Amino acid sequence: MAFPNVIIAGAPKSGTSSLFFWLTAHPDVCGSRVKETYFLHDKVSKHNEALNYVTHGFESYQNCFPDFKGEKIIVEATAPYIYQETPLVVAPKLPEKPKVIFILRNPAERIYSHFKFNKFRMNNMPKSMSFKEYIEVRGKGINMEDYIQHSIYHFYIEKFINVLGANNVKVYLFEDLIRDKVSFMKKVALDIGLDDTFYNDFDFFKRNETVSIKNKWLHNLGLKLEPLFPQFLQEKVFIPLYLKINGSKVPPKTEDEKLEIKKLKKFFEPYNQKLKNRYLLHYFLNLN
Repeated sequence: MAFPNVIIAGAPKSGTSSLFFWLTAHPDVCGSRVKETYFLHDKVSKHNEALNYVTHGFESYQNCFPDFKGEKIIVEATAPYIYQETPLVVAPKLPEKPKVIFILRNPAERIYSHFKFNKFRMNNMPKSMSFKEYIEVRGKGINMEDYIQHSIYHFYIEKFINVLGANNVKVYLFEDLIRDKVSFMKKVALDIGLDDTFYNDFDFFKRNETVSIKNKWLHNLGLKLEPLFPQFLQEKVFIPLYLKINGSKVPPKTEDEKLEIKKLKKFFEPYNQKLKNRYLLHYFLNLN
């Protein structure tokens, strides 16, 4: 039965891609054929039109894992699940109650990362739009997701705890991942029942890094072709070659952007305090 027993459910722009690919490199882990299946998304969209819970039903979830060969852990990683209701309904019905993983990132830095991602990699916003303008639009929810609300993490995570129990909800920090990848992955491995020694000498490869995309058509083609390559070829050949051809570095933070980030950090302090108290994230408030 190829149903997932580990689901990486968020938050976006917090290292979920890296975690997924580092986990699926483990010999006891089977990953979904596509990292973000969107199978449990509330709505049918371009991301899940071919396979989704709404249209195809519960049993078809197994079709997301065609490479399953009896591995101990079956995992997928759809970061927007944190904001969806369907995972709350389906997850408790799975044959094995899954471990649901959340990686949290300092909210102000996460919103700024989204800004850079949308502006330079997705090219879906005006190049002239400032970070301040971006915050004002997002905060009002005008034809865009409200990334301010979406960064009040505890509101969403508590829903998963209510249906799965605290023992099955694992909360980590993106900043821990960046600080010490080996310790981070060994902790995750032990939490989900894997041999953590696999990561002692693991060759970590950073996934989904925000870069400035030169040609959007070529970028979309690359996204379609990427799943056709084995993971080791993606990391050693496909991604480095693609970034050399179609990527460039994003500009550094401006002084105005640093000021807006500082304001956002102040705004999120009371919400971070709740996270600190609830999940024992001792230094969450003090992240730079």
